[in-house]
Amino acid sequence: MFILLDAEQQRELTHYVLTRNKQDCTSAENSYAISHTSTPQADVELPLTEIHEGDLYFCLEERKVSVRGKKVDLSAREFNTLYLLLMNRKRVMTFEIIAYHVWGEEYVENGLTAIHNIMSRLRKRLKISSDIPDYIISVRGVGYKFDTIQQKK
Repeated sequence: MFILLDAEQQRELTHYVLTRNKQDCTSAENSYAISHTSTPQADVELPLTEIHEGDLYFCLEERKVSVRGKKVDLSAREFNTLYLLLMNRKRVMTFEIIAYHVWGEEYVENGLTAIHNIMSRLRKRLKISSDIPDYIISVRGVGYKFDTIQQKK
């Protein structure tokens, strides 16, 4: 089933899902994920609750993340941050977007440090082996993006 949403509705849906995840809601009826399609009329496909990206497995309903079958324990904010990056794969998420979607109204002045700390913890937790690529890529001075392509050093 496809549901067509405009950009504003898509932002509202993303905010709703992340807000519900903050409350540790794991029921399928309240958990939706956004998937971008190639046609401009169909911006969202619902419900997408599982994502396989490289060696990474992400399940929104069960709040489960694993890399190569090994479970990765994440805090609620780490999970929500990873969710935001996965839903916008290969697109740069600015610091402001990350802060808004993960903290919302609770965002504080030292939020940039908090974002850097979350990204650092996510990288460490997702890199269970030296041959696993860095999924979370820094875009200096702008934000972060999720990409499964190994970056050349």
